[in-house]
Amino acid sequence: MTNPGESDEWWKQYGGSGVSSDPAAAQHPSGPSSYPSAPQYPSAPQYPSTPAAGPTPPPAQPSYGTPPPAAPYPATPSYSPYGAAGAGYPTNYQPYGYPANRGTNGLAIASLVTSLAGFATCGATSIVGIILGVISLNQIKDSGQEGRGMALAGIWIGVGLIALGIIWFVVMIVASAAGA
Repeated sequence: MTNPGESDEWWKQYGGSGVSSDPAAAQHPSGPSSYPSAPQYPSAPQYPSTPAAGPTPPPAQPSYGTPPPAAPYPATPSYSPYGAAGAGYPTNYQPYGYPANRGTNGLAIASLVTSLAGFATCGATSIVGIILGVISLNQIKDSGQEGRGMALAGIWIGVGLIALGIIWFVVMIVASAAGA
């Protein structure tokens, strides 16, 4: 396959014409040439010789009226992509190494608030503050919530206000007995 004239396969593969098994005929093809002639292109484009009357204005925009209101966003799907709620870990599951976030006991806050309100109510709400403080201490011991200091403060402020009220009451009785 070193010389193109010696191999018929080469001519068949690459589109040669006049392929024959005769080596003498292969070296001198005698048929018409099958090469295409050069394409005939027209000369330069012909433009009109008169100039245009001027620039034409663009066509007017069509009137479509007011657009319809936009549709609201689609609702979020009601399913969870991570499986059904409650499946897998329980809702109070806390991963290892992270502290539990349980919040402050609400009764401890109420105990402190009602005991402090005893200043304005002459100790009437201090009794409620003491009761709420004792209940919240029991809940904090069982659940591990925060708020032990507020519960203790509510108890001690309530006890202190009741003690001050009793001392004031005794002083007033003694003062009225001595003044009579």
